[in-house]
Amino acid sequence: MSRFIFKRLLQAIPMLLIISFIVFSLIQAAPYDVIDSLTTPNMSQAQIDLLRQKNGLDQPFLIQYFLWLKNIFHGDFGHSLVSQTSIAQELAVRIPNTIKLVVPAYLTALLLAFLLGLAAAAHKDRWPDRLINGIASFGIAVPTFWFAMILIYLLGYRLNVFPIIGMHTVGQEGSFADFLAHFFMPYLTLTVAFFPELTRYIRSSALQQVAEDYVTVQKAFKATRWQIFKRHISRNVLVPVVTQLGMALPMLVTGAIITESIFGWPGVGPYLMNSTKSLDYPVIMALMLLSATLVILGNLLSDILYSLVDPRIRKGGQS
Repeated sequence: MSRFIFKRLLQAIPMLLIISFIVFSLIQAAPYDVIDSLTTPNMSQAQIDLLRQKNGLDQPFLIQYFLWLKNIFHGDFGHSLVSQTSIAQELAVRIPNTIKLVVPAYLTALLLAFLLGLAAAAHKDRWPDRLINGIASFGIAVPTFWFAMILIYLLGYRLNVFPIIGMHTVGQEGSFADFLAHFFMPYLTLTVAFFPELTRYIRSSALQQVAEDYVTVQKAFKATRWQIFKRHISRNVLVPVVTQLGMALPMLVTGAIITESIFGWPGVGPYLMNSTKSLDYPVIMALMLLSATLVILGNLLSDILYSLVDPRIRKGGQS
């Protein structure tokens, strides 16, 4: 296992380099750069050139890329060209805020999906299955931003039950009740966004288990459908579900960009959106590299979890 992990990590290095080069090239190919968002109408061309030189944007493309790469190898994400703040310090504050939102929503969605997916598989082609499948289809079809705006209008504006934006009310940063009030609507939005596809995935996995020989044997022994699903199918469905946890790892950083931006949640989402608008390339590159690393680590974690929960993977090839 250790050799497998080490080999996968070595394979990830050239992949990250290729991804970073492609993203950096696309940023450079844009018709404008961050200097265009920093200049004012009363600036002279000499002042603009000085500003470009100060931020190292007067250098050729490859030199800019290798200077950025050199800083990354030294553990330095650099500074935002717009706000001049440390990217590492910003991420140290924003990533925990995103995790506080994404993790509870994803775990809630996973629990709902597990229960509804098993219920749909147990009643295949009957009204519970059609109802659950209809709910999942509706959830997939509804855009996240539209559902978020409906919540804001109904619960935030018309009923005035929950605050609309932010993570805390000014002056109540230490209040847990105030945090929950701000947390509820983005949490509900993400839960509704996550659970439809998870429900279909678990339903499909459960139906595959229903077709296995051990289910036929259990039926021959007069086991009820409830007993089969509770004692056997639910346990076997946990194998693909556990691997989904590894695939969800990148969402800890980029899983709530739209929701955070709509609700003004001080996480990674608004930071990335604002940086993209102004082509603040050090921020974009740092978040891209972090996201790509989490994708690779998530795939690796899925493989490890799969081998841990299914002994047949570890014993493959052994007599």
